[in-house]
Amino acid sequence: MTKNLLGWSSLGAIVASVFAAPIEWLKNSLTFHPNPVVHASPAEHGLPYEEVWFGGPDSRTLHGWYIPRRSEAVSASDPLFVWFHGNAGNIAHRLPQLQLLYEKVGGSHFLFDYQGFGKSRGKPTIPDILSDGRDAIALIWSRGWATGRRLVYFGESLGCAVAIELAVKQPPDCMILSAPFYSLHAMGQLVLPPLAFLVNNDLNNARLIGQVRAPLLVIHGTADETVPFHQGQDLYSLAPQPKIFHTVLGGRHTNLHEVGGESYFQVMHEFVRGAASSKVP
Repeated sequence: MTKNLLGWSSLGAIVASVFAAPIEWLKNSLTFHPNPVVHASPAEHGLPYEEVWFGGPDSRTLHGWYIPRRSEAVSASDPLFVWFHGNAGNIAHRLPQLQLLYEKVGGSHFLFDYQGFGKSRGKPTIPDILSDGRDAIALIWSRGWATGRRLVYFGESLGCAVAIELAVKQPPDCMILSAPFYSLHAMGQLVLPPLAFLVNNDLNNARLIGQVRAPLLVIHGTADETVPFHQGQDLYSLAPQPKIFHTVLGGRHTNLHEVGGESYFQVMHEFVRGAASSKVP
């Protein structure tokens, strides 16, 4: 009996080894939809910026933009937003939203592309986007961009998982999650149920959110066709205080800054400066 069990165990290890690479390829193909063409720059939106290369084994794998606030004076409430974008496009696609936040919320901003997105080299994988996020945080501290400022992690969709994972071990002063999902497995059950088991242990926001001690703002649209509104609510319910949930009526997955109106920017402005109180959706 013991011999048979050992035999089946060895066979299982062989099968897992044989299929590991195809499974990882399939997971990454379904999860990421990068665009390598950076079609615009911050200058085209009237924004000052510094082009930055960092990360990876050569410290030049990842590409990003640092966009400083226009005023040289920095106060303790002045925010630095670190953007963790979603699973498609690249940082150029976030420029219209960034321009509005820059004008209406203020602060300085750092955007970067994960491996395989935009000008960043390599190919995106789930472990690598988390590593890329850690490299981004290390960069902002090494360059002194966060010194004397409120550090804000700003996650968008898939990027919410990167922000949450980083916030557990490298807490920001506060965190904003735009259209967050409950877990990658929950999303898999919506998109491709037979293969949802492949991501059982990947990017589980629900498991980690309770460990985050930074003040939290969750923003979600009621008409989100990609990540259902209830997933944002369910994730929010697991987060500790202090926290705020802001509903964008009629908001879809990527247009919250367009549909949300002045209240969208007002709640963000107050939150990052510590003036907002906790609310329940």
